[in-house]
Amino acid sequence: MEKNYSSLYNALVDHPDLLICRWLPDTSLTFVNDTYARFYGYEKSEMIGKKWLEISKIDIQEDLRFSINRAEALRDSIVREDPAIDPEGKEHWVRWYNRPIIDDSGTVVEFQSIGIDITDQRQITQKLLESEREMSLVLDNIEELVAYHRPDLSLVWMNRAYARSCDSSQRDLTGKLCYEIWYGLKQPCENCSVALAVRERKNVTGEITSGERVWHIKAYPVFGEDGGLLGVVDFSYEVTEERKLSEELVRSEERFKRLVNSTDDIIFELDRDGRHTAIHGRWLEKMGSGEEFFLGKSAGDIFSAEDALVHEQNNAIALGGKSTKYEWSTEVDGIHIFYNTSLSPIFDREGNVTGIVGIGRDITDIKRTEGALKRSWDQLILTMSRMLRIKDPYTAGHQERVKEIAAVVSEELGLSFKSRETVRIASLLHDIGKLAIPADILNKPGKLNEIEWGLIRQHPEQGFELLKDIDFGMPVAEVVRQHHERIDGSGYLFGLKGDEISIEARVLAVADVFEAISSHRPYRASLGVEEAVAELEKNSGVLYDPKVVDALLRVIERGFVFDTGSLE
Repeated sequence: MEKNYSSLYNALVDHPDLLICRWLPDTSLTFVNDTYARFYGYEKSEMIGKKWLEISKIDIQEDLRFSINRAEALRDSIVREDPAIDPEGKEHWVRWYNRPIIDDSGTVVEFQSIGIDITDQRQITQKLLESEREMSLVLDNIEELVAYHRPDLSLVWMNRAYARSCDSSQRDLTGKLCYEIWYGLKQPCENCSVALAVRERKNVTGEITSGERVWHIKAYPVFGEDGGLLGVVDFSYEVTEERKLSEELVRSEERFKRLVNSTDDIIFELDRDGRHTAIHGRWLEKMGSGEEFFLGKSAGDIFSAEDALVHEQNNAIALGGKSTKYEWSTEVDGIHIFYNTSLSPIFDREGNVTGIVGIGRDITDIKRTEGALKRSWDQLILTMSRMLRIKDPYTAGHQERVKEIAAVVSEELGLSFKSRETVRIASLLHDIGKLAIPADILNKPGKLNEIEWGLIRQHPEQGFELLKDIDFGMPVAEVVRQHHERIDGSGYLFGLKGDEISIEARVLAVADVFEAISSHRPYRASLGVEEAVAELEKNSGVLYDPKVVDALLRVIERGFVFDTGSLE
């Protein structure tokens, strides 16, 4: 057993992903590996005797002394996340696993540290912060009411729509109690969803009446890291005329989800047969198995044949003399855990591969963060698309049907994933600019006059202005602005021609026209798919991109069918 740990330690010393050092309680270095020296831009020999606290150029002396004193008193390991500045002046964040080394008298004489660069994980956290700021911007510009209450129901923040409904300003409402503002009461309403969310510490949905107005309310409790209740977010919209919107605004499942410090790495060694000769790390506690369970076993002995395959394939690469990285997952107590594993071959003095050393890093939080971020975007996009339902029920359904048509055309054309995603989002939002147009014009059954038509023609630009400051990572706003351009230059707003119009906007234009002709309108029944096809064929190469038209006709010939809506 001792031999296995010794071999593992020797292999880990020069692992390219691990910063390894030993240091005295005053932080003077007694040993560093090549990766540690390279990270800070020194030769190994130059670093011995230097204090790493000075080399790292960070001010954590008081905090560090507390950690060292604790480790000396409890003989316990220190796990810390600290910043570090590289030779180019760039800031990194490193998670350090610091183990005290104790002499025969029980005195801590030295510390051994293993560091892992976690900068990428922290950058993902920053993306969540940016997502939250953009979400706040949207919330302050919608007509639904959103507010954040302390546990005593006093208001911390509310959007403009909430303040307008109370005939007051956001500043004047801050700190006031919601039941005093709305009803002049001295205690919460009996059926108040916000008060119930505070008492029961769970999401609550309900309805409340103020005079002749009925409001649908959903209250979300917000908890701190210690589990304490911080407050309640309530989202409400008037349902006097409609008891329920088809979709309600869903806030991001988690506005902030900080990467926890409990990410436990697996450090292990395999022989040439892929069997574990050593394994350690707190991961063993999470798995509920001791080291003895894994020793002598291969991936095929531990996992199912399907799950073991990815390990065996990458083991073969490492045994061939090349380092490799891969992702895999397992289930612990019904929870899916994801890992990113690095494998490096172990060479003997003759250059022969004698085994493999590996590090498995828990990336479950990153996966969940990415999923939360994507869900936040999807919820935001769907909500913005369906905001029109209050003002113009037809337009909301139209946008979703256009998305359905545009999606199959994009697929048929073989557009890239990014282009297909751009088309999908732009289709859902292409008429969002109609929020700026009076509802009586949008739903007018007769012919529009010149002034009314001029207002309608501005909706692509209004949509662009609404979307341009949201970082979709794709040209969504520009596609929305171009969706009424035509390839002969006869469209609006700018009279763009041919390839001056993006391919995504050309796909959206064809889907928009096809849906408009073949679906019901508030003022007329559907003209039918045949009429829509006739229009596209007649103006293919004139108004519409012929490649896009042909793609749509092919999917129709194969039996593509979509919902044509219903008369309102």
